[in-house]
Amino acid sequence: MKRISLLCVLILMCSLPGQAQFWISFGWNEPHCQNCLWMEQALRLNGRQAADYHNIIHKYGQKIEKEARKHYRYWDQSAKKIFNLRMERDRRLQRILSPAQFRQYVGFVRERPQRIHDYQGWYNNPHYPEYRPTNICWRYEDHYWHCQWEYAGGRWNGRFDDGKWYPGKYDRPNHAPNHNHAPAPNQHFNKPSKPHNDRYDKDRRPDNRKDRDSNRNRDDKRKKEKEKKDNKRQESKRSEYYRRS
Repeated sequence: MKRISLLCVLILMCSLPGQAQFWISFGWNEPHCQNCLWMEQALRLNGRQAADYHNIIHKYGQKIEKEARKHYRYWDQSAKKIFNLRMERDRRLQRILSPAQFRQYVGFVRERPQRIHDYQGWYNNPHYPEYRPTNICWRYEDHYWHCQWEYAGGRWNGRFDDGKWYPGKYDRPNHAPNHNHAPAPNQHFNKPSKPHNDRYDKDRRPDNRKDRDSNRNRDDKRKKEKEKKDNKRQESKRSEYYRRS
């Protein structure tokens, strides 16, 4: 009986981590990370570079995984944070890699993102198969995976066609925008972290031209009233001067 109970406990303990894991398992606690080892050899990193590379990739990879596992209603917030984490990770790698090595790094990563413990289309979460990401998620994702890195003047610059972007411009894994099955209005994954504080918040911000025009008319009216008062004050001073003279 004890053996059966112990066996049940072991099965339960083994099954729980499987449900809690990121849908792409990266093996953070492995003594020798095969993905990092492959990249270090492919980029021909020296000992110091390899150690720094391993620490940076694992540090930011775990942070990205944490954001990607959040509830679907926070996906817009997570998209912004994941984008910032990825850019910060690459900026740190640019300091330890030569320009030629960083170009190779970008090519290898876009060929297979799992090599740096990342995942293109992180919102393909099997826990929420019925929910689609918003355009904000797609735009941040496209911005990172399709920006063009250019090296000039001793520094890297990432260029992306922000003004010409539209939903569906780039191929996406598993998720294609389907406007015929839009989510109901009471689903909250369009809710921003802070109003008007997202990089791509303009994609969902309502048109506020009426408010802008009304404010402009109010300012013009105040300006005219101020000018009228100033003119009256000057006329009174001028008449007082002539009266005394």
